[in-house]
Amino acid sequence: MPRVEEIVRRNIEPSSKGPILNLIVKPSSPSEGLVIEGGELVFQTQEPEGRGRENAALVRFLSRSLNIPASKIDIVYGAREKHKRVLFLDIDEDRLVELISKLVMWPGEVS
Repeated sequence: MPRVEEIVRRNIEPSSKGPILNLIVKPSSPSEGLVIEGGELVFQTQEPEGRGRENAALVRFLSRSLNIPASKIDIVYGAREKHKRVLFLDIDEDRLVELISKLVMWPGEVS
């Protein structure tokens, strides 16, 4: 089984503005958190789909959990899609991998 850090690193890509995290959002989930499903990072949220509430929940979760201001987190692709690309400003890729890896749980561990 691949290590969490390896999976997280595969889902982060560099850009000229900062690292971009690729993930899938699953609205209307029974709990909230980041999990790994089939090698993909998945953000599960209790928010229903539509009106951008799941996007706001994603940014709020990342900001709170990573201790990064929400103003430094931007959904740059997928505002209306389940696949999202999230840009992080003022953080390097290695540090983001480290922080995200501490948040990720395997399915069944989300509380």
